[in-house]
Parts: sequence; structure tokens; C-alpha cells
Amino acid sequence: MLTYLAINNFALIQSLELEPGPGLCVLTGETGAGKSIILAAVSLLIGQRAASEQIRQGAEQAVLEAQFALEEHSDPLRRLAQEGLPDGAGELVVRRLVSREGRNRVQVNGALSTLGFLVELGPELVSVVGQHASQALLRPEEHLSLLDAFAGREAGAAELAAAVARVRELDHELAGLEAELAARLQRRQELQETVAQLEAANLDPAEEEALKAERQLLANAEQVAGLAEGAHQGLYAAEGSILEQLGKVRGLLEDLARLDERVRPLLAQAEEAYFNLEDAARQVRDYATGLTFEPGRQDWVEGRLVEIRRLTRRFGGDVPAALQTLAEARHELEGLETGGQRLAQMRVRRREALDGALALAQDLSAARQEAAQRLAQSAQQEVADLGLADCRFQVRFSPPGGQALDTPAGPLSARGLERAEFFMAPNPGEGFRPLARIASGGELSRLLLALRSLVARRHGAPTLIFDEVDAGIGGAVGSAVGRKLAGLAREGQVICITHLPQIAAWADQHLAVEKRIFEGRTATQLRPLDEEGRLAELSRMLAGAEEEATARQHARQLMDAARREKKKF
Repeated sequence: MLTYLAINNFALIQSLELEPGPGLCVLTGETGAGKSIILAAVSLLIGQRAASEQIRQGAEQAVLEAQFALEEHSDPLRRLAQEGLPDGAGELVVRRLVSREGRNRVQVNGALSTLGFLVELGPELVSVVGQHASQALLRPEEHLSLLDAFAGREAGAAELAAAVARVRELDHELAGLEAELAARLQRRQELQETVAQLEAANLDPAEEEALKAERQLLANAEQVAGLAEGAHQGLYAAEGSILEQLGKVRGLLEDLARLDERVRPLLAQAEEAYFNLEDAARQVRDYATGLTFEPGRQDWVEGRLVEIRRLTRRFGGDVPAALQTLAEARHELEGLETGGQRLAQMRVRRREALDGALALAQDLSAARQEAAQRLAQSAQQEVADLGLADCRFQVRFSPPGGQALDTPAGPLSARGLERAEFFMAPNPGEGFRPLARIASGGELSRLLLALRSLVARRHGAPTLIFDEVDAGIGGAVGSAVGRKLAGLAREGQVICITHLPQIAAWADQHLAVEKRIFEGRTATQLRPLDEEGRLAELSRMLAGAEEEATARQHARQLMDAARREKKKF
């Protein structure tokens, strides 16, 4: 229960303190007096984002503080223990400073905390129903949240959302791994092709030059054969060959050496020359004899050189570079795993995650189906108390839309196996139609109050704050709404901002929100009302439609009637 609220330098509020008690606390005042500013301050204390424009002009920071009384073993106390924060001896004090520079300072029971913790803690302390909350009923996506809250399965819905998010995360990882493995497989195939081509080519660094020489030889085969034969003839085979002539010279020198020993060295040189030329003649003969020009050899050599050039252009520019490419490709292939095992493991993890999410969804779906029937019956009873005696209410389910996961049980979204939508038949003889197509503003306001009342009872009613839940209603319906709020306040604290005197008459505590001018500055203030003050405030609220005396009499009647009814609770 909210026991204390202090607001400093926030919007039109310079300094304001509020000590709401148990029961129904009503805030009334002229339009623009600042009633909704108080609600905005509470919203910031339970984690809503702040804007520097909310700080009062001329101030450097806004300071907000709230104190709550906590029941023993309550969820907020358990959350404080989990965070290692002081338990406050059954009290919880939240303090938040908002600076113009955008800095936030959060304290919980005097210890520094975070905005994120307030977001988690807030719903366990206060439930805020803003001015436009009834319009949210026109959006079917909000209906499932209300149904889960009524069923007490909000934690289950959050767990399911996290489980589905995990499946989607695994889908993303799986797609990435599959893409990676596809690229790796393609790379493996490219490497295998490279290795196969280069191994089949059996390249040798010396081969290309040898083939070029052979190509030149083959291109001049007839000339080469002729030159070799000519050389052999000149050296040995022809009449008057060099060896024949040198043999004659050798014989002459032998005769001369027998006559003059000084010629012996010349004879030795001549003999050496003869033997050398004789050896050369044999080699030329062998060379000429060994010249064999196979048919097609020249084409093969040319084709082989073309293949070497093709491979070297593709794999490095020359034969050594191509051989280096072959070595690198072999090495990379050895270390390039296919990743099939990782892929299989991830698919198993994804399947298990989906099975887990589906189990959660099916459990939640069963709870929703059961809760939908109870909610329809209870909502009809609640709105009957609010002047819609003939109204019928229904919850219908349909498959989820959007990007849902495929499961054996049907499409699965982050919110479950179904979407829910509220249908209404406000008058006898009319069929059920979606709220957006049939409900008036007043009907929406009453339906919202009915649903919030049911949810609050289910959760043990934290502090409920209603901001102008009276939209589109008045008169006797306003009194019925006031009675409902007062009854709800018997189960937990209710704070209500209203323009209707029929609702304000039911207040256990009534505060007037007023806008005053001090030293040329406008400021919002709170004024607690006693019995006479309440009578005057209700008279003011009624005065637009009635004479002053009549308004005062009517105000008294409203207060007396509410007091009598509350005794029956």
C-alpha cells in the first residue's frame, strides 16, 4: 500500500506531499489543475522513462519519493532480498532524482539501485490505469495480456516469450551455421578441384623450358637432321673429310718425327686433334642417328605447354607458384572440417528448445481456455453491477498472426498458440461483435473497470490508481462505478482521479488538487478535505448543471447514499 508520496520540482508542482490511507482515495479538481501530474510522478517512481521537460522550470532536478507498506512474505520483499537490498522492516522507500542532463539516480531503502529494477518491482507495488487505458481495449493484442493477468499466468506468458525468443535465436544461429557450412562446402569443393587439377598436371619446374626447347627442335626437324648429317659427312663420312685430311697430316708428321725428334710435340697435338675430331664425329653420328620425330609429338608438346600456361595463369603465374598453391590447398583441406556434427548438435538443441516452448504454450493455452470461461462469466456479473445488466461478454481465440513458428500443434508466436479477442453483445437480441466495432466510450470505461477489478482480486490487489475511469459515463452509472471502486478498495488501496461527483461521493479520503499562483509562479497543491470541504467540492462539481443550493443538497444526498451503501460491504 502506498503510504506516502512526495513530489518536488516536477512540472507544475514545486513541493507536494500526499499520505493516502487505506480504502478509496479520490483526487478531484478543475481541468488543468495538475491531477494527472501526480499520476505521472507515480509512474516515474515505478520505472517509466523521464524527460527533462518534466522538471519544473528554473529547477535543475526533480525529486520524487514514495513509501509503501509491505506485507510479510510479499513478492516485493522477496525481490528486495534477491537484489541484496535492505528490507526496510516492512517498508519500501523509493527515491528518484531526474536531472536536466538526463541523469537518473535511483535509491531503494536508501541503497543505490537501477531504473531496470524499478521496472521489475513497479507492477508488484502499483497498477496504473491511465486516461487512455479504455481505448487500449480496442486493440485485440491487449486482450491476451488481460486474460493472462486474470488467469494469474503472467509469469508463464513471460517464460513462454523468452522460450520462443530462444528458439528464434537458435534459428538465427542455425541459419548462420548453415550458411557458414555451405560456404565451407563450396570452398572445400573449390580446393578439391584445385588439388585434382594440379595433381593431374604433375607439374615440374624444369619441364616448361625443356618443352620449349623441344618445340623449337620439332619446328625445325628437317633442317636439324640435314645439319647433323652435313656435320657428320664433313667430319668423317665424305670423301676428303676433315678426319681423312687430318689422318694424312698425321702420317706426314710421324715420318717427320722419325727424322727430327723436335717434331714429336707437334705430332702429339695432331694426334690429339685427330682423336678429338674422331670422337666429335661419333657424337654427331649418334646425334643424327638418335633424331626420331614421332608423329603427333609436336602437337602434344604444344598442347602440354598450353596446359601449363593455363594452370600457371590460374594458380600463381608460374610453375613454382602453382606448386605452392597445390601445397597450400592440400594443407587447407586437411584443416577444413565439414561441420556436420556441429550442425546436427545445433538442430537437436533447436528441436529441444522448440519442444520446451511448445510444452509451455500448451500448458498456458489450457489455462487460457479455462480462464476465458471464468472471465466471461465474471465480467458479465461485474458490468451488470455497472449498469450493463443485459451485456454479454465472450473471449474468442484464433491462431496467432505474424511470423509464427511451425509446430505439430499449430503456429506458435511469442505469445502462444493463440490470440484472444474480447467480444461483446451489449443489448438483448444482438449478436457478439468485437469491442472495436460496438463498444461506446462509456461501455469501454465500465468494461475496463470490471476487468481491472477481476484482475486485482486475482492478484490480491496492489495499489490501484485510476486516472479518469469515468470517461463517457455519468449519473446513475457514475454512482455504480463509485460503488464498484469503493468495493474494490475494501480489498486493496484504490486511488482515483475523477471529474464525477457520483464517484467522488464514495471516497474514504478526498483530496482537492488546486492550481495556485505564488510570487508570480503557478504551482499545483493538494488540499485534504473534511466533511464540509467534501460537500463544497462535490457542490462545485455539480454546479455546472444545477443551482448552487440544489447542487449542495444533491451533494449531501450523494454522500449520504454512498455512506449507507458502504456499511453494507
